[in-house]
Amino acid sequence: MDKILKKAVYIILALQEKFAKKKKKNLSKNVSSSSKTVLNNGCSLNLTVKTEENKAQIENNLSVILKSFENMPEKMMLYIERNGTPVIRHPNASKVLDIIREEQGYIRELKGLKAFILNLKLFKKFSFKTKPMFLLDEGEVDKYAMIHQFYKWYSMKFDMPGFDESTQENFRKYIDENSYLNLNNLEVDDIIALKEAIARDVDAINFVAEIAKQSEGSKKAMKKMTDGGASV
Repeated sequence: MDKILKKAVYIILALQEKFAKKKKKNLSKNVSSSSKTVLNNGCSLNLTVKTEENKAQIENNLSVILKSFENMPEKMMLYIERNGTPVIRHPNASKVLDIIREEQGYIRELKGLKAFILNLKLFKKFSFKTKPMFLLDEGEVDKYAMIHQFYKWYSMKFDMPGFDESTQENFRKYIDENSYLNLNNLEVDDIIALKEAIARDVDAINFVAEIAKQSEGSKKAMKKMTDGGASV
């Protein structure tokens, strides 16, 4: 869990620093039917009431689902498959994903060189297009990393803003230390959409942190009871 939290802190700080350097003043634009984003002088992200309502519903739904699953990755994978997204386990998944600068978990529809590399190295076929999938290494899956990806997958299914192909590609470039995305070269709509994608990732990180706190709190309470330290 420490690794997940460290990654979360690093991502949030890095994103804040980048946006502080690339201020865009007094811009506002509709980016989807469910969200309007406003960029002010501080480049803060303000979500509409509708988006906040959807976010609350997503988190309520996921809390119930994960509780019933006991946070078990295997049950999350089964749920994902039953809802139309194939889950693929491959011994070289992470190695190939590193090459194309993607991470394990939900992989949106890919086109072009990324799709060709993924198809060739993992599925031994020639194609410049892939269908959406959930791609993981074989072996044990970290439950918190899985919850993070499960949250993003569920949000995408819920039609939250920030998950379209070009925005997600910009997002991957933006958070990748080995890549470069010049915000000054983006249109206003692209910048606003990128902020939505970042918001979705931060939402997922915050949700994971809350689940982890609840889990650790339950463990401590149980240990206190079994050690005879709890008063009734």
